[in-house]
Amino acid sequence: MASMGAVGDFNPDPIIRRLRGSGGLVNRLLQQILQAEGLPKHGVKAELQDRIAERLRAYAQQRNAQRYVRLTRMIENPREIPAPGPPPMNGYINHVLPPVGPPPPYSALPQPYSFQSNMGNSLGSSPNNVRGSGYNFEFKDSPFFQLKEQIGVTRVCDAMQQHRHTVSIEIKAANHPILSRVANDPTLKVMVFCSGEAHGRQDIAFPHQSEIKVNGGEIRANLRGLKGKPGSTRPADITSALRLKLANYANTVDMTYALTSKAGGGSPQKFYLVVYIVQSVPVSDLVSKLEGGKRITKDRVIQEMVSKARDTDIVATSTVLSLKCPLSTLRIDLPCRSMSCRHNQCFDATSYMQLQEQGPTWLCPICNFSAPFDTLAVDEYVRDILKNTSKSTDQVTIEPQGSWKSYERPKEPSTNGRSSLSFADDDDDDDDLVEIVQGGQPRLDTPAYRTPSSIPMPNSREPSAASSVPVRVASGKRPVSAVIDLTSSGDEDEEPVSRAPKRQQTNGFGPAIPDYRG
Repeated sequence: MASMGAVGDFNPDPIIRRLRGSGGLVNRLLQQILQAEGLPKHGVKAELQDRIAERLRAYAQQRNAQRYVRLTRMIENPREIPAPGPPPMNGYINHVLPPVGPPPPYSALPQPYSFQSNMGNSLGSSPNNVRGSGYNFEFKDSPFFQLKEQIGVTRVCDAMQQHRHTVSIEIKAANHPILSRVANDPTLKVMVFCSGEAHGRQDIAFPHQSEIKVNGGEIRANLRGLKGKPGSTRPADITSALRLKLANYANTVDMTYALTSKAGGGSPQKFYLVVYIVQSVPVSDLVSKLEGGKRITKDRVIQEMVSKARDTDIVATSTVLSLKCPLSTLRIDLPCRSMSCRHNQCFDATSYMQLQEQGPTWLCPICNFSAPFDTLAVDEYVRDILKNTSKSTDQVTIEPQGSWKSYERPKEPSTNGRSSLSFADDDDDDDDLVEIVQGGQPRLDTPAYRTPSSIPMPNSREPSAASSVPVRVASGKRPVSAVIDLTSSGDEDEEPVSRAPKRQQTNGFGPAIPDYRG
């Protein structure tokens, strides 16, 4: 059960690790917790865990001790989960968000990037609350843009299983004074959002088959996101297609869609289309905020290493730490990782933020655990290594006690050319079969190549048979090993070896002079 000390610290990471660890809660209990919190219950187990973890982080960020303890108890002790009942329709809006507006979602963002707006304050709600009769949902926060004001009305996209359907939103610059600032402020953009639910906090989700047109022109945008990754869809930017210089010009935003069935072949669902004015935040600004934000101190990293080295169940050895980003494969500039990551390997802040801007999954590229923007921190231990090594160094060796040194690759044993040649020559002689004959002189069953010194020189001037033997230049090869035939019996070895009869004729004439006398 959560202690008061843990609540005072508002550190949800240990609870989240327990939630996602092996042997955690089954789907039925996760769905009951989500229902008690007024959150959607559909999806796979990982999606259910992500919703609960996000809610716990929201309570910790707002320092809502009562609801933080309540949710923590349900995670640690399933008996604390209330009996299933109808979910509260306004659970998140009424109980989690303050009445004036939500707090800044990321502590690293400065006040100018707050989600509050004049329109939101005048309406008594946050600007990302969708206007419309019976609609009580809002889109999840993103560090890359801040919702300023909704433009036009909310359009309901009825369920379509087979046929195509089109919904339209009309936008006039005269009806929204903030649109006059879009031409002069490049950070202000007009974007199209879509949701698959009408209550609670929602990911951006468009129908499976959909296209957007503005004033008859098609908008090229990825409306599907990454397959199997809810929340990876980005809103469609339509700023350049709008005609805002004419105050009374009626800009039309059309979305044509079909196949509104839920993922996995479920029942067809409705979608809700809205248009927002947003203020975009460049990646460079976010990286600057990370650099001046949270820190993982050098002493803390070394202390964790020493603690692991003292563990009797773990054999501590030196490890190799890469100084290259696993995303860009370039040397890390600003080393970052999530506060909940247990590894020392870091990734580059700029590369990670650029990747999330294209498709926001917010997963650590090393351990694949959740790494949202508000949990990222600069690792000062790795940063110190980067400062004290040359640009060409891409790896260092980390000792169990926290010290480090430049990584030296093991040298391969060198071999000279002569020995390699000898081995090659030896392979050629493996098939030579040698038989021992009388006098201890080997006789080769296969043609042998002799050195010039081994060729006997005849006394006569006539060419001898030995001169026809091919001659090869002497090398440093080892002598051919003799192979003794062991198939014969010992008695045969004692018998005298029969010699071939010597030739008596050497001049080409017969043994006797023929008689030509009649």
